[in-house]
Amino acid sequence: MSPRATPGRLAAACAVLAAALGASFLVAASVGPAGGASADWEIVRTLRLPRALLAALVGGALSVSGAAFQATLRNPLACPYLLGVSGGGAFGAVLAILAGAPAAALPAASFAGCLAAIGLIHAAASRRGHLLAQDLLLAGVVANSFFLAAMAVLQYLAAPHEASRILHWTLGAVRPGSVPAALVGACVAAGTLVVLADGTRLNLLAVGDETAASLGVDVAAVRRRTFLAASLLTGAAVAVSGPIGFVGLFVPHAVRRVLGPDHRVLVPASFLAGAAFLAAADTLARAAFDPYEVPVGVVTAVLGAPAFVLLLARRERGAPEGGRP
Repeated sequence: MSPRATPGRLAAACAVLAAALGASFLVAASVGPAGGASADWEIVRTLRLPRALLAALVGGALSVSGAAFQATLRNPLACPYLLGVSGGGAFGAVLAILAGAPAAALPAASFAGCLAAIGLIHAAASRRGHLLAQDLLLAGVVANSFFLAAMAVLQYLAAPHEASRILHWTLGAVRPGSVPAALVGACVAAGTLVVLADGTRLNLLAVGDETAASLGVDVAAVRRRTFLAASLLTGAAVAVSGPIGFVGLFVPHAVRRVLGPDHRVLVPASFLAGAAFLAAADTLARAAFDPYEVPVGVVTAVLGAPAFVLLLARRERGAPEGGRP
């Protein structure tokens, strides 16, 4: 049986995850090269904490986006990376790099690429004003394959310095200062609140479209609203970090495994878990091979892939991941 959602369970889960997030911030603030006492505080205030905050926002956004995509598509593999939204953002940044745009212009180009991908997927999956789960998934997978292939061709044809910039962007890295943190936070808050407000309806949608409709859910409206909110979260994240894999796939599954599939609990818990996970992963990427820095997208893949395999291996037989709460 899946764990039942209760206010006490939600409060306890959020308390534990908030403590984990706080611990990841403390580690991020304390790890790195040191100078004098005043220099240490200046480094913490202006570099380490803003970067940890941005990593937390990106991790939380990707996790909530993954949970939302998995719910509305009723597919445990759905995530921002697979569905082509992240790929669209990366493709937009690659085009900007080849056009000679400065680094400051890449977040805007990436966000525009995400919007273009959203429009393409939405148009391909719409049937007489309705969005069908299987069509959204197929359109997203096809769009992702197209963007990956297009980026590979462009990187192959690019000049060496352009290819290096493309590789750095597509591997994923937290880039503080590229976009105001307040703007990123506003986008992440808006998308998360929209998904959370539909928590009960997403629970019903997970059972099936016909069942949800018979219980009064406007399936098309919920699916469209959730898709757009999840895409906004993904676009905000990709604009400041590039495409980072496994966070949107692994974190919601791990949280669901412990707390159950009720989205009233899953959404806020996934946000906190994703924030703590990516903040810690970014600190590891920054400090593990000092003075060199590994792209955080590489770290999330190295940590997330075996952890996800372990999660699948330990899952109870006969207990579906997205079952009814």
